[in-house]
Amino acid sequence: MMNFPQTSGWQVLAAKRKLMVSCVLGLFFLAIGMDLRAELGAGNNQKKMSKRSTTSTSTPTIWQPAAGVKWQIQLIDAVEDTTVDADIWDIDLFDNTAETITTLQNKGHKVICYFSAGTYEDWRPDISKFDTADFGSNLDEWPGERWLNIKSSSVRAIMSSRLDIAKQKGCDGVDPDNIDAYGNENGLGLTEADSVDFLTFLAAESHSRGMSIGLKNGGDIIGSVIDKMQWSVNEQCAEYGECETYAAFTKVNKPVFHIEYSGETIDAAGSDDTSVSAVETATDSKATSTATAIVTPISSPAAAATATAITTVPATPVSTSAAAAATSTDVDATKTGSTDTAADDDADEDDEDDDDDEDERDDEDDEEDEEDDEEDDPSADATKEPKHRYGHGHHKLRARAVLSSTLKTSACNAANADKFSTVIKNMNLDAWVEYCSI
Repeated sequence: MMNFPQTSGWQVLAAKRKLMVSCVLGLFFLAIGMDLRAELGAGNNQKKMSKRSTTSTSTPTIWQPAAGVKWQIQLIDAVEDTTVDADIWDIDLFDNTAETITTLQNKGHKVICYFSAGTYEDWRPDISKFDTADFGSNLDEWPGERWLNIKSSSVRAIMSSRLDIAKQKGCDGVDPDNIDAYGNENGLGLTEADSVDFLTFLAAESHSRGMSIGLKNGGDIIGSVIDKMQWSVNEQCAEYGECETYAAFTKVNKPVFHIEYSGETIDAAGSDDTSVSAVETATDSKATSTATAIVTPISSPAAAATATAITTVPATPVSTSAAAAATSTDVDATKTGSTDTAADDDADEDDEDDDDDEDERDDEDDEEDEEDDEEDDPSADATKEPKHRYGHGHHKLRARAVLSSTLKTSACNAANADKFSTVIKNMNLDAWVEYCSI
């Protein structure tokens, strides 16, 4: 028979105590662990909520104008007259101050700031930042302007700095011009894809600063960028029959700021005298071959329809006696017979041709003298008056044609443009503006 050792009562009690203590300790540590997990979970949730809140407040609201809104564009000289009744103003970024922008905004207007994003302009204040390695071909019709390599990180950094200026001045949006190098002889091999990528960059940079952005012309790439753009700025779609292309914006209630240009004749140095002839025909005066035009806004469509003359001022003042003599001569000529009149006309034509030849020679001599002076004077570049893209550089505004009812009808009734924000402007985009409705 086997004998088993007997366990004393105190040993059993001790074992039970140890078991109870272990259970209590286990429950205690379990409770602590659960409490810690709860606190950590609450902390994480709070951090997530805080992060979401920060993200939602740091994303700026981008201004989106509606289709059909009234606008004004002035890109030459600083804005002085702010009385034009337009909801949106498109003005030059560099020529206008923050105070001007604030003045317009205080009147309830939104302000779009223009700058050239795709070209180098040799009159801008930040020209020292550009690297000549990023220069492409010259823009033939715009002296002092060259295409830029929009793929260059240096060029993009300069454009980001310009966007900083726009934000500092308080611009509501920006109008980056010359983004369509792909359709021009740019000398850099730039393609549509390059323009799309560049606009994607500009849109992200603008939006991050709380500013809207629009597409300037660039009809070929609308489908690739319209979701990033808040509007379109188009020039002459009525004249070229392209308004249907840009109507893609108004179909999604985004405005097309549409410009058609009134009849102006621009005479470039060394060009023919067609502009002078046009002025002579309009004014019936040979004196206008040396005249410069006075810009006189046409206040209303009625005034535009009834206007019949172009006001010009001779480059050299004409004395009262000379004017009287000219008047007397005209009266005498009227009294002569048809034969004498014909002979006088022939003589006048010969004199006019001689005068034109002399004017051309004088212009050429003046240009040569200017070039020689610039070569001799190293400081000439620093002191010469800066050119402006919309002042046409060396081009001179010789005449402003009357706003015809035909032009206004074609501009304001273009196919597929019924929702466009249409203005009729002069080629130099000064303060003068004509709207489709009174």
